Amino acid sequence: MRSAGSTVNDIADRKFDAHVERTRFRPLASGQFGIRQAVIFLIVELALAGALLVFLSPYTRLIAICVLPLVFIYPLCKRFTHWPHAVLGASFNWGMLMAWAEVTGHVPTGAIVMWAGAIAWQIGYDTVYAYVDVKDDTRLGLKSTAILFGRRGKTYIGLFYALTVALWSLGGWLSGMSLPYAAGMAVIAAHLAWQAWCIVLQRPALNFRLFLSNILTGVLLACTALAGTW
Repeated sequence: MRSAGSTVNDIADRKFDAHVERTRFRPLASGQFGIRQAVIFLIVELALAGALLVFLSPYTRLIAICVLPLVFIYPLCKRFTHWPHAVLGASFNWGMLMAWAEVTGHVPTGAIVMWAGAIAWQIGYDTVYAYVDVKDDTRLGLKSTAILFGRRGKTYIGLFYALTVALWSLGGWLSGMSLPYAAGMAVIAAHLAWQAWCIVLQRPALNFRLFLSNILTGVLLACTALAGTW
């Protein structure tokens, strides 16, 4: 579904992407592929995602279907709200809820708190990403948290990262994670603090590298969750 969401986004934003330095070479924006090809590709992605539902419980299937509106709404959000990153975070991290539902048969409070933490994390790092495009987005009349926060972006990104650590810590506690989980969260907190400290809003190349460093954040979270089950 994440791939399908990216395809929907590229279809919806193709005209804007053609005028943004970072995205102007995307297949649809550059004219390498047409809408018809993109729609066919999207149908294939959705069909493959639907086929995977066969292997899940009815309850998990229901949760999976509920994310579809968010997947299709997200590409339009930047036209109307400064908070498209929140919708992106809610939809792209939906798999956390599905995993818990499939393994435990329900979605516990700890899972919801962890999911909320992932949304805060995505708002933080996607805002870093948004600063790469802030000039082009402003010119095109699009909205983002980067435009909303302006020069205060570094502070707000730090606050969202702090909220991320707080929610993940609470979620881990509610889920009965062991002491190694707390140690892992300390490492994640240090990594996110380093990111927030290094941000220079006027340096797009640096911000893009910091955005990519969140791959490490995801790896750290996976290792922390695994260690917390011991």
